[in-house]
Amino acid sequence: MKNITIKIASLTLLLTTILSCTDYVDKINQDPDNILDSDATNIFQGVLLADQFFQTSSTARDAMIWLNQANGEDRQYVALNNWNNVTASEFDDSWNNAYVNCITQAKITVEKAGKEANPNLKGAAQVIEAHCIGTVTSLWGDVPYSEIDITGKNLTPKYDSQASIYTNIQKLLDDAIVNLNATTGAGIPAAKDIFYGGNPDQWLRLAYSLKAKFYLHVKDYANAKANAILGISNPADDLKAKFANSYGQSFNPFYSFLVYDRDTYMSGDGYAARLLDPSNALYRGNAKTDEAARFAFTYNQEYFSPYSLNIYGGDYGGTNGKFGSDSAMPMVSYGEMLLIIAEADARTSFAAGLSSYNNYRSLLNTGYSIGINNSGYETKIFSYLAYDAADFDAGGMVNKTSISNQNALLAEILQERYIYFLGSFEGFSDFGRTNNGAGIQLKAGNTGSPQRFLYPQVEINANPNTPKPIPTIVTKTPVHS
Repeated sequence: MKNITIKIASLTLLLTTILSCTDYVDKINQDPDNILDSDATNIFQGVLLADQFFQTSSTARDAMIWLNQANGEDRQYVALNNWNNVTASEFDDSWNNAYVNCITQAKITVEKAGKEANPNLKGAAQVIEAHCIGTVTSLWGDVPYSEIDITGKNLTPKYDSQASIYTNIQKLLDDAIVNLNATTGAGIPAAKDIFYGGNPDQWLRLAYSLKAKFYLHVKDYANAKANAILGISNPADDLKAKFANSYGQSFNPFYSFLVYDRDTYMSGDGYAARLLDPSNALYRGNAKTDEAARFAFTYNQEYFSPYSLNIYGGDYGGTNGKFGSDSAMPMVSYGEMLLIIAEADARTSFAAGLSSYNNYRSLLNTGYSIGINNSGYETKIFSYLAYDAADFDAGGMVNKTSISNQNALLAEILQERYIYFLGSFEGFSDFGRTNNGAGIQLKAGNTGSPQRFLYPQVEINANPNTPKPIPTIVTKTPVHS
């Protein structure tokens, strides 16, 4: 009996030891720092950051060069001055950032927020998804969307038509608006919301603003105006990409490239700088318009003559310029909404368009979009006084030719958009949508004009659904054909 008891006790100790050791080494190959899953709240901020870095990525610099807002000065950037020299691999990083880091993660956040019964957070994630995919389709045309699979099982999604994507974006934003109006759930986490601090009303206005933006892309001007009126209605609600003074982590990407990474590659030389330069023959100013402050905020002669991009700021010294290390970059804004309203009105009525455009100029006359605090730049002068109808008569202040006053007004609004959206993708979309209604003088000697981005090489290699033949960069996207 004693021996049996000893044997049982020994066996129990042995099993306990084996099980304990098994439990001890069971998860030895799992990295505690490699998070395999998370809730919607903790994914959300990463989605916001992915979107802002996509919107200000290297391809935004490409678009600036092709629209003659900047110039390639060294090595491959010299070749980039001719858009026909660009290769598909140039767009690999931006495509991956949009699809892998932003759109897919936004969809995951939407799904998780739905399961967590948090409609406000779901709505905010839907807004970011719409912003990113809307920008993607505006740049590439037909792209994957309806078959994006957050499980990672479908690695070859079909390409949806550009028109259908814009339609589905509007439906997505309508759903987001419903969710942002909800009064249940934990809400948008203020600590994770780098843009609006968890305020659903500001996200709601952004949703309407995106509806306006994307209706404009497809030339539905009536709906664009109707939603712009409901959109961002003061500068405090502007959606801005926010950066800090930390190289390799949070520098403004323009500044990082222009100062630390490739400081000899890109200047500000081009048509846009000459439009803003009071000393240049192409200067767009007049007795009611003084662009000196906006010119100084955007351009200087720091690296290149006659024009560099203004990279002054917290890391470099001086008053923050448009491309400073911690200078925020506007992505969707009050000024944009007023310009949408003005363009929509100008397409139907000269009088209504002039009134709406003067509303926008009144905002500019406060210093809006000039300087970090919308208060002008250093001691430089700015002036954006109201225009009179006579200024657009043939031979008038804003109509040096003999075109109709309505066409002259529309050309002025589109030229203002060209300047206002400098550094963002919206000017590139405008160029295709309006058939260069702004009258931009592109770089001479190149065949055709830039209309779209090339499908990236990583996509061509991996997805057999990539359109064939592959459109060239001078092929219009379907909604602009």
